Amino acid sequence: MSSPLTVRNLTSTAISLLRVERFEDPNTLQSKANGYFFSSKTTTHATPTAPELSGHAQSFNCQDLEVILQPFESYTLSFPSLAQPSSTATLSSPTLRITIQTANNERHRVDTNPSYTQKSTQTFTALSASPSTTYKAIFHPSKPTPHLAIHSNHVPRYSSWMATLPDNLPVSAISIPGAHNAHTHYCALPSVRCQVHDIQTQLDNGIRFLDIRVQPVHATDVSKKELYLVHGAFPVSLTGPKYFDPVLQTCYTFLAANPRETILLSLKREGIGSATDDHLARILQKHYIARNPAAWYTQNKIPYLGSVRGKLVLVRRYTVESSTSTSTSDSPDVQNAGLDATAWPHNATHAVFPSSSSSSSSQCITPTFCLQDFCE
Repeated sequence: MSSPLTVRNLTSTAISLLRVERFEDPNTLQSKANGYFFSSKTTTHATPTAPELSGHAQSFNCQDLEVILQPFESYTLSFPSLAQPSSTATLSSPTLRITIQTANNERHRVDTNPSYTQKSTQTFTALSASPSTTYKAIFHPSKPTPHLAIHSNHVPRYSSWMATLPDNLPVSAISIPGAHNAHTHYCALPSVRCQVHDIQTQLDNGIRFLDIRVQPVHATDVSKKELYLVHGAFPVSLTGPKYFDPVLQTCYTFLAANPRETILLSLKREGIGSATDDHLARILQKHYIARNPAAWYTQNKIPYLGSVRGKLVLVRRYTVESSTSTSTSDSPDVQNAGLDATAWPHNATHAVFPSSSSSSSSQCITPTFCLQDFCE
């Protein structure tokens, strides 16, 4: 007969004990004839593996429960005496596989053996894709009835952490995690490579400020859209040139899948080419921004989060000539060329800019950026 087991819900929401499955525990398997354990000299696992379970399916049985446990409620699982099959030449204490279901219809399961004499903690196995919560089972071999307490852990969804922030929150009021030289994740010289993970992984893990450095492939021809990814004077990969367009497509795809997020895209011209900042500005306007204007925020003022959800906020670290004040299809005006970050300080542990000292006007300028970019 299986030992009874008291299951207690120590989460803040109701859960349902959906099913209990009973099978031999290979970790306690022993011979009827001599009582010796069938165990190897290597360390055994606390939870039977799938091949082990299928090999001992003859003593398996299942019980559907659908018992709802409110927060802090308990329920004791008990089982009638089950005859050991005569063909079975072994004895073992049974393991229980418990399946629970949440109010969101997410299912999780855990294996436990009420006869164990040691305290233990196990993580439930999620049976639903992308669960909102993880659960842990804390086993205590108390007498006369062992206990299994179920705890919950909220799973942060870094890919959509902005979704619950209010629309009327200025972007400047958010502490935004960023990646320095976010595009330098390729196989490259150690001094060039700053990141381990690609852009998609960075975004999935919560990064919302991408520092990208580019160099126009064609220094004078605005009709050519190609932009090299660079880090200072160096290309970002030893396996061949990498381009800006795939980075942008990754951002578009991410925002389409997470429409309540926004990405601050910082662009700066670097490299050894002879292209100018104005040439870069024209290429970006003509080939990237003008072709998908709904996906960009390019004004030179701090937006509210609600107005830039699903969009790229252009952070401009290249200069735009004041002579291009009349906007054309390939020459943005200063006020619609992105947030002006040309005063970006190098290697700053903490900086607020632009400041009054960076302006010829005696009137104090309200700081636009509060930056941490310590990179050396």
